[in-house]
Amino acid sequence: MNPVRFKIIGVAANIGKPESRERLIELRRLLQEQGLTVQLDPEAAGLLGRPQEARSLAEIGQQTDLVIVLGGDGTILRVARELGATDTPVLGVNVGTLGFLTSVRAEEMRPTLAEILRGEFNISERHTLETTVIRGGQRLETHRALNDAVISRSAFSRIVRLQLWLDGELLTEYVCDGMIFATATGSTAYSLSAGGPILMPETRAFVVTPICPHALSNRSVIAGRNAAARCVVAGAAGELLLTVDGQVQLRLQVGDEVDVRRAEQTVRLVTRRGHSYFEILRQKLKWSGANV
Repeated sequence: MNPVRFKIIGVAANIGKPESRERLIELRRLLQEQGLTVQLDPEAAGLLGRPQEARSLAEIGQQTDLVIVLGGDGTILRVARELGATDTPVLGVNVGTLGFLTSVRAEEMRPTLAEILRGEFNISERHTLETTVIRGGQRLETHRALNDAVISRSAFSRIVRLQLWLDGELLTEYVCDGMIFATATGSTAYSLSAGGPILMPETRAFVVTPICPHALSNRSVIAGRNAAARCVVAGAAGELLLTVDGQVQLRLQVGDEVDVRRAEQTVRLVTRRGHSYFEILRQKLKWSGANV
């Protein structure tokens, strides 16, 4: 890839990370030394004491050649959602512990940036889910998830009954605590904790995993690339919530339908050449082999 492609760089930051300001100052200086124009999201602009320079992430997504995110996986999820309909590549620089989405450590930022500006990088295309709440036949809200969409009960609710339909055919009715719809990217998050399988990052499929099902035979289902899932709230004795990527929350009621399918839009994550997903997987899941 031709390095002169990069002329305008967007920068987003997590103000809650202690190292963010120091790393942000360093990053901005490095970019400006290369003669690049820098656009700051509101949090990054606030950290630098330059609120007048802030631009929305939707605007940044339309105007920049690359977006660099200082934070963790949660920050990547926020940025991916707020960038909107754009295919601008995203580089995650982890300020804290190594994440699944932020594959570059903060101390590696300088050499990594030099490599990327030379065109030495790979793109990992991550598929997303389009999640729509339907009530009384009316589409209420639609949100896009990079990780997952989760139907769950509140702390004081009892079990719920959820009917799962795939491609217009009823699969079964679950008596459970909720349901997780996870992308391949999100398959290593909540879905994995609930017993779901791991999908390789660029798999064009999604996983449906029941949370604490009462029937031991209830297991995760892998839906194909063009599958359409519909989850109907058949019964609930208390408050029920739909949470998208752990950040957007909607209240559900009995009779609501949640339509889930693979979205057309992807998130393009920048990774270093030689980056190993399996190495990160082993580190994060603490897979160290047998002790015998």
